[in-house]
Amino acid sequence: MINKPLEIAKREWENIRHSLEMCGDIGEFDLESFVLDKPTFISNLSLFTANLIEMDEEFMRHGYATPEALDAFTNLATTALERLGLSKEWALAFGDGYGYVRIGWFGVQEETEEQQMLFPEMFFPVGKVFNWDFDSSLVKTKFKTVLETFIGWQNDPQRYANELERYYNYSKPSRTK
Repeated sequence: MINKPLEIAKREWENIRHSLEMCGDIGEFDLESFVLDKPTFISNLSLFTANLIEMDEEFMRHGYATPEALDAFTNLATTALERLGLSKEWALAFGDGYGYVRIGWFGVQEETEEQQMLFPEMFFPVGKVFNWDFDSSLVKTKFKTVLETFIGWQNDPQRYANELERYYNYSKPSRTK
């Protein structure tokens, strides 16, 4: 029973690994990395494997545009980004952003919603295009740029605060009295 979701997870991990190769090596897939906390190992593993199976089964009808795919990509990418040096919070924000650009859906996590809003703006500065190839040099370069920005923000919270303020000022419609 675990073989099919494990094969799916390994396949998608390799796709993520390939799209992030300019960012660094995320290493091999390790199922243990996807257990959120050890006391709930079975329920976390069950949810992760159920989402992988559902994502794979729905692929022919919906492509990757399913809630299960969003969850699977978010979890896989979050783990990958932790391996590349982001803290849990920043890795989760990047993971959600990765899921968004991969499938076109946005799953907002309360703890990281501001970082998540900025991710698509950095990735799609001239408009959103969700039909992308994870092997494209453009995609790889964009992920590297976004990761470097996230690392900069993680290491310098004041820089993040300043850039977030600029984003809000830029994105607000002009108000005249």
